[in-house]
Formats: sequence, structure tokens, C-alpha cells
Amino acid sequence: MQDDIVKLEKAYETELRHPPGYSLTDTGRLYSFGWMYDGSLVKIELCSGSVAVLRETNNTIIVEVFAEKGQRCWEDMIGKIQWMMGLNEDIDDYRKRARDDPLVGGVVETLPGLRLRSCSIWYAVLVAVCQQNASFRQGWGMLYKLHLLASRRLRTPYGLYLETPRPDKLSYHVLREARLGYRARTVMELARRRVEELDCSSVDVIREVHGIGAYSHALTKLLACRDYSSLPLDRWLKRLAAEAYRVPEPSASSELARRFGKWKGLAALHTTVGFDAEPLRRALERLRRGENKPGKTEPSPLSLWRYTPPEP
Repeated sequence: MQDDIVKLEKAYETELRHPPGYSLTDTGRLYSFGWMYDGSLVKIELCSGSVAVLRETNNTIIVEVFAEKGQRCWEDMIGKIQWMMGLNEDIDDYRKRARDDPLVGGVVETLPGLRLRSCSIWYAVLVAVCQQNASFRQGWGMLYKLHLLASRRLRTPYGLYLETPRPDKLSYHVLREARLGYRARTVMELARRRVEELDCSSVDVIREVHGIGAYSHALTKLLACRDYSSLPLDRWLKRLAAEAYRVPEPSASSELARRFGKWKGLAALHTTVGFDAEPLRRALERLRRGENKPGKTEPSPLSLWRYTPPEP
């Protein structure tokens, strides 16, 4: 574990218009660790050594930027915060398609202001690799442990922030200790290929890495590029979709595409939210009972932050 703590200084403050119907709280807490959301404040990593803290007040969103001394990379990222947080994103077409849907209808009903909080390609592919052949708890547990072992600690007035582990600081020893198992080889190859330098125009390069298949590629594009047409289809979603729509499992992908069109990736993400990312057997039981609204079990994609503090 890294013990050094880097103290950040306030570098900038601005206000953003709070769009009607948008929820910073719901967007900020979705799949967040405890240093990314604390019950009221949303913290996002802008670049190395720079963190933005967001809070709602009246009809505005206050943004405070804290940076490592001498670090100015945040200046290039300020204008991207609205896109990263989905502040002005129009998903009305998706909501119309999703209303009363057996998989995602409960999410659009109970969380109408929810948007996707995007991240870097490097972080998105770490998430994707950790989710391979793993349950919600296992996958996010690996990533949490990896943060505890390999993240720089950034001190802000609002508490510690655990920076995304840098590719050049990872090793097989650290990845084994974080219990990534066979996934360690894929992560090390991604680091060797300097994936952190990719952008959404070149993200398809990750398919050249052994261990990055269609699922991991699609999930990376969804989380990093807001590419909702990318469908991360795993056995869990395939089985649920087949049951929900009464189609054979091989037809699950085409049925999701038929129902949601360019939004099928967002529907996949919202399915994990609506069923609290429960193991398949329990998720199927809930589907049969019509229980597609989140909040039935803990931890969940919306409450992960409660169980993952920056200090163990």
C-alpha cells in the first residue's frame, strides 16, 4: 500500500447550470467508490493530480477544482465536465423505449435523472477486465483492492481521493495481491501498449490485446465514450433478456437491439442497476416477480460507495 499523501490546492471554481430533471446525486453515486461520492458530493478525476468536486445548490452545480502544485492539466478538462457527467444529454427517446420494459422500466421510473458518468479509456478497460467472469462483488472488489494497493492518495478539503492506478506503477505482484488472477496478464499487456494514451477514435486498438473480447471492448466504449450502441452482452444479461422477452438466448442480442436501437448499451447498464447486479439466479427470480427497481439488496451499483472507503 502506498502511504504518501499528496496535498491538493484549490485551483479553480465555476458554476454550471443544473438542467431540469437531471440528478447529480444519482449520476454521481452510480458505480462509485467511497472517494468518488460521499452521500452529497461528487468527485471526478480530471487528470493526474487534479480532482473536481461537484455539489448541487439551488439551480446550479458548483464545481471546485483541486490540483497538485504546479499541475495545470485540469485546464484542458474543465470544458469536458458537462459531457463527462451527462449534464445536457437528451435521452428522451431512450426513456420512451424503456418505459414499462421488464428489464429497465423500473430504473427510468424511479431514477429519471440518472445519467452515465464517463471515465477515461484506461479506467474503463480496468473495470471491464475486472468484470470478466466475475460477480458484481468479485469484480468491484478486485478494482477496490487494486486502488488500495496502487493508487496515489490525493488530499482535498473534502477528504482523500484515490487516483486511478497508473499503468507504469502496476506489477504482477500488485495485481496478484488484488486477486485479479488470470486477468493480470491482460492488464499488464494493456499497460505495455500505453492504452492510457488512447482516445475514443482509437479505442478499437484494445481488441488486439489477448483477453479483450467483445464484452470488454463494448463495456469500455460504453463507459469511456458514451457509446450507447455498444452492447456489453454477457451470460447474465443474455439469460435475463431471453427470459424477459421470451426469445431464445441466441436471439437476446438482436431483441435488445430491436427494442432499444442505438440505446441498447444504456439498457444493458440499467439492467444491472434495476436488478442490483444480483447473481443470475436471484435476478431471474426478481424478474419473474416483476421486481426491476433497485434497492432490494446491498451492496449494489447505487450503494457501492457506502462499502468502499478510501482507507480500509
